[in-house]
Amino acid sequence: MVTSIVIGIIVIAIIWLYNTIISNLNRAKRAWSDVITYEKLKQDVLPQLSSLSDDFKQFESDFIVKVTALRESIDILDTDKIDVEALGTVEARSKAMFSSFKATAENYPELGATEIVKELMDEISDKNENVAAAITIFNRAVEHFNNSIEMVPFNLVNKFFARKEKLDNFHQSGTVEDYDYKPNF
Repeated sequence: MVTSIVIGIIVIAIIWLYNTIISNLNRAKRAWSDVITYEKLKQDVLPQLSSLSDDFKQFESDFIVKVTALRESIDILDTDKIDVEALGTVEARSKAMFSSFKATAENYPELGATEIVKELMDEISDKNENVAAAITIFNRAVEHFNNSIEMVPFNLVNKFFARKEKLDNFHQSGTVEDYDYKPNF
């Protein structure tokens, strides 16, 4: 009788630990999906930026190329596959394109003075803040999942039953590498 109870408790514990690992993985996947959703919302602004270039003949020619590259990068992002390298590419292209737009607006006062440019710059800023917040949430979910498959007793259940691999955190290239302080983890 006691043996049956102990075995029952062990089975229940294994099921609970396994379900916790899967729940943490699903949380990370959902957070990744949110990042992709916010990235794709940037595409709503891109056609408006392209139409502005038609209105201003002196607009820098490579701007349209940057807009197209950004759109293609965003389209590559997949909600079913966590790919932080692809996200890094999108973020780098996004930063370059929006910096170029801001510089162009400053160089051409008639472009920078239009109300639509001001509205687009505000909208771009809002969308970038949403992406940054979603990335923060994603990184926390990844940390939580990775902890759950590395810590005892979860790591044992993961090793024998779930067999899930660690996920990669996202970090913007050039941000971590530029710090003088390096913790000795």
